[in-house]
Amino acid sequence: GELGDGLNIFQGVYLVAIGWSEGSVGFALSIMGFTALAIQTYAGDIIDNTSCDRRRFLSSASIVTALCAMSIVFVSKGNDNHTLVFASKFIEGISSSFIAPCLAALTMATFGPDKFDDAMASNMFW
Repeated sequence: GELGDGLNIFQGVYLVAIGWSEGSVGFALSIMGFTALAIQTYAGDIIDNTSCDRRRFLSSASIVTALCAMSIVFVSKGNDNHTLVFASKFIEGISSSFIAPCLAALTMATFGPDKFDDAMASNMFW
């Protein structure tokens, strides 16, 4: 969520500057939020029930999220095809939904239930 909120502002300004309409920009940037909203519960359930290493899950989700966010550099002025941005925002919404559950699971595994609240508060603060 923090990644999307922080980068979406700059991505929106960039897209408007290269000629996208405000409606197209709003739709493109909303795709990530709506996708994340729809997927986050399932992402948490998958992380809770997986036997895979959650560190690998976290690394993969972070890399995919970053790559999707960087895909905007391939959009140039005069490009009327919005498919790349729409698709990357959809994938970014899915992958970013796994980051918070992975962090929570790793924090629980590292600090245990007694120190979980303090450790998560510290994670959120930094």
